[in-house]
Amino acid sequence: MPGAACRRVAHRAAALKPQRHPLLRVVLLVLTLVAGIAGCTSGPPSPAAAAPSASPPQVSLPDSSAGPGPASAAQQRAAVAAARRFTRRLLTYSHLSPAELAPSVRLRGLITHRYAAALAPRDRVDPALATTLREVSAARITSARTAADAPGDAGTQYVLLTCTQTLTAAGRTDRIEMVWSLRLLRYGETWRVDEVSQAG
Repeated sequence: MPGAACRRVAHRAAALKPQRHPLLRVVLLVLTLVAGIAGCTSGPPSPAAAAPSASPPQVSLPDSSAGPGPASAAQQRAAVAAARRFTRRLLTYSHLSPAELAPSVRLRGLITHRYAAALAPRDRVDPALATTLREVSAARITSARTAADAPGDAGTQYVLLTCTQTLTAAGRTDRIEMVWSLRLLRYGETWRVDEVSQAG
């Protein structure tokens, strides 16, 4: 019984004169007691109780196996640009700038946490090696495009990149041709490299 109805029943029972309506007052008091036991003092009824015929709104959840959808042309271009920036930063350094010899310093903001963990051992080895051999490195990217045969989408892109590293070490200069396949993951509006493998 709603709280307002309970109060009305109790008020009526208290207002009756015992000598005029003794039986009616007893009935009303019993009703008041029963209503109190049945939850008369509880809070307001829930919307479901007030409208039992109303069904709750249906919420459609996305299929957990559904991917983020295909990447737009702009997203693909952004992934390729991120792969280019990564390659230039990784392969451009000099022993004359020791503060930038650790790869994680040069690649800050361009790689995922997972790939940063994979590169962590090089943060100790590369600076020592570059300093000892007096290394100077530069990169020239000859091509970069999204890989048509890779399962890319709006959250993951694969970029096929070719470049030439010009490395001077211990007084000798070498040009090294490389073909890489880079996997990039989208972080908000930016792309970060998550894995690099030799593609040729």
